[in-house]
Amino acid sequence: MRGTLALGTLALGTAVLLAGCQSLPGWGSDPLRAEPVVKSVHEPDCEGANCANVNAAYLRFPDSPQLSAELERRLFGLASGLSDSPDGNAIGQATSFNVFADQVFAASRSARRSVPEMPGFEADLKAEVVADHDGLLVIELDGYLYSGGAHGMPLTSYMVIERDTQRVLDLDDMLLPGQRPAYEAALERAHQRWLQTDQASGLSELQWPFTTSDNVAPLNEGLAIKYQVYDLAPYAVGQPTLMIPYAELEGVVKPQYLP
Repeated sequence: MRGTLALGTLALGTAVLLAGCQSLPGWGSDPLRAEPVVKSVHEPDCEGANCANVNAAYLRFPDSPQLSAELERRLFGLASGLSDSPDGNAIGQATSFNVFADQVFAASRSARRSVPEMPGFEADLKAEVVADHDGLLVIELDGYLYSGGAHGMPLTSYMVIERDTQRVLDLDDMLLPGQRPAYEAALERAHQRWLQTDQASGLSELQWPFTTSDNVAPLNEGLAIKYQVYDLAPYAVGQPTLMIPYAELEGVVKPQYLP
């Protein structure tokens, strides 16, 4: 009798535990659940301080191989054509970690042949979720490439995924028809606000004029637009982020993409 009671209690406890787990947000029910991927590789057949290294920390979607492949294509393509090395060795287009690493190593070896004391190239790539709201999953893709010049080059791009369709959206997908001029006007106002911040202190608008950008991220607090170094300011200023409040985007952005 005691064994039967204990068995029944165990079964009941297991059922309660499973029910509790199934009620947790995202428990086995999120088609866009993401898993971390961390990779690091040192230039093969190279010894000493001037060898190249490639590091990446990104995401894969176990239930959506297509999105996983698209994220890798975007992340490993960030540095395509980029170089600040004296001999102009640029990184080619890559769609996977291994291809990207091989290209970095090849470019680093080529640079060393021209300048034997050239430091090894360094590449760091990262992808992380920065927003998940109103049916949109927003992933920030960051890259940093040092290729032997005066300094490394940071790069940032956004990947905006519509949850219902698992479609990757660009700016034109989010704008109402004919509203790009209104978006650009709102962006220019955001630029004027940014010019009043400490980050832009002393910046000459004549020397560094406003330019538009489609590199947008619908965050919780507003639409963020990230610029690369040298787009709006000198390298030392970094990568400016302009913010447009959602209130300014009513009638500009499609309603389903507004909070």
